[in-house]
Amino acid sequence: MKNIFSLACTVAALLGLMAVSVVPDAAWAAHAAKKKTEQPAASSVYDKQPPVTEKELLGFLELLPQFRAWAKANNEEAHPILRNGKADFLYSPNAAAWVQAHNWSPVRFFCVMGRMAAALSIVEEGNDMTGARSKDMPEVSEGELALARRNLGSMLKAGGDVPPINK
Repeated sequence: MKNIFSLACTVAALLGLMAVSVVPDAAWAAHAAKKKTEQPAASSVYDKQPPVTEKELLGFLELLPQFRAWAKANNEEAHPILRNGKADFLYSPNAAAWVQAHNWSPVRFFCVMGRMAAALSIVEEGNDMTGARSKDMPEVSEGELALARRNLGSMLKAGGDVPPINK
């Protein structure tokens, strides 16, 4: 049962999210409709993405505290989801624009976020990649798992530089 919540908790720790935001039904419906047009239903942020590199991870970790601060100030959310039976990552058009303004492809930024959160979850579970995992958890390569282990301190520090987002 612990694995079911691990990825969401790990991403929440990375982002400093302490509670799920409440979005009015009409706003959520508009958001969901917009997301459908932005991202084809058959794809996810993880599809056709190469493994995370050390250089990417370090750039991501440098930007993460700024993203967290921006997300908190703007009441934004970004987290793993299950979409059409596949692991994916939910983020708003505003979050995508912020990431682009900081020289990242939104798909790649949130792919890195999701995979590294999944890797942290696996490390937390004792490095067992064969056990049951949450359905919203993406596949993680052995190389990405090793990358997470090597950069564990930096990952945890980047996730703790900004006070948690309390919604």
